[in-house]
Amino acid sequence: MRIVKIEKISTQKRYVYDIPETDLMKFGGEHIVKMKLQNEDSDVLDWLEEEEPTYEYEEFEESGDEVYETEWVHEDDEI
Repeated sequence: MRIVKIEKISTQKRYVYDIPETDLMKFGGEHIVKMKLQNEDSDVLDWLEEEEPTYEYEEFEESGDEVYETEWVHEDDEI
């Protein structure tokens, strides 16, 4: 019998946008934008993630060796 161990490793991507205060006023200012982001407001998310971004952003990717889940299955089981 063959047993398969599957370890799921976590990866995190972080995007940092630098948006002028005058552009934040489109949605009511910094405080309102923060609140809308916490509520995952689609208008604000679409604005930040436009197909051709208006604002340059820095992308950071962190990969670690920390296993957050392990699964054991029999080799013939569907995954």
